Amino acid sequence: MSRILCFESGPATLLDPSYIEEFGREKGMLDELKVIQVSNDHRLFLEGEFGKFRIYCLTSHTRPEVIPDSVRLLSSDHFSAMLELELMPGEVSRHEVVFRLPYLSIDEVKSATYGLYPDSFAFIKRGFGPNIHVCDLSFLTLYAENAPLIPLKVEYIGIAKAEAREAPDRLGEGHEKLQKLLANQNRRPSRRSISIVLYRPSELEPPVLPFPDVVEAIEATMIRHFRPTPMNVRRIDFPADSPELVGKIRALGAGLIYNELASPKGTQLYSEQIVPSSIHTIAIRL
Repeated sequence: MSRILCFESGPATLLDPSYIEEFGREKGMLDELKVIQVSNDHRLFLEGEFGKFRIYCLTSHTRPEVIPDSVRLLSSDHFSAMLELELMPGEVSRHEVVFRLPYLSIDEVKSATYGLYPDSFAFIKRGFGPNIHVCDLSFLTLYAENAPLIPLKVEYIGIAKAEAREAPDRLGEGHEKLQKLLANQNRRPSRRSISIVLYRPSELEPPVLPFPDVVEAIEATMIRHFRPTPMNVRRIDFPADSPELVGKIRALGAGLIYNELASPKGTQLYSEQIVPSSIHTIAIRL
């Protein structure tokens, strides 16, 4: 009887492409939320564990619009706003969302415009300038308490296979597929945005397969599952198109690969072929 080789992607981490450089500087576990002032009117929020990211997905998703007159303080630590979201391409809906305040002792919160339309919040304390925060995917997943799950369309899946390189290293070096997605977004402004989903896979226990092959095998199952063409070509027909990798796995006596893939908190990964889900269970017979 053949064995089942089981993988887990590990927890998913979201990254805005604009902040790859700042993100890549962080290593290890942050004990508390870290706020980085990336410009005069914008901040980056980081929390959790950083480093050892080897697998990444480039995704497209809704860019929230804030309805200006809907923003109001609810209490000393909460506010609410009506958001217009394009949860699936061409399907726009409104949602009243309650948020935790990122600051204490705020006197007022209002909508603000950072891009082409109201897409941000201005947190105001008398005697100080406003703190502006874009209501992007990171802000939603950190502070919203009742936002709908945000579908993330998988556009491309890749890895950093070399031991000395991690996903932010590769993505920060003029990544061709990422630059194409961003260029298309700039050429045709829409309600959509681009985010990167990062994964930190673990070695097998016991380590019956070298870690670079583990990373490659997880990538192959993800590409076969989501089939994000035309950006991904290699591994689309896994295992048929990957005889070398499959040979290494079969040599272990394995006839089935099982991979459990988690979407980032508050989101659901999907593709043209796969419906949105928070957890994707992938089973591929060799």
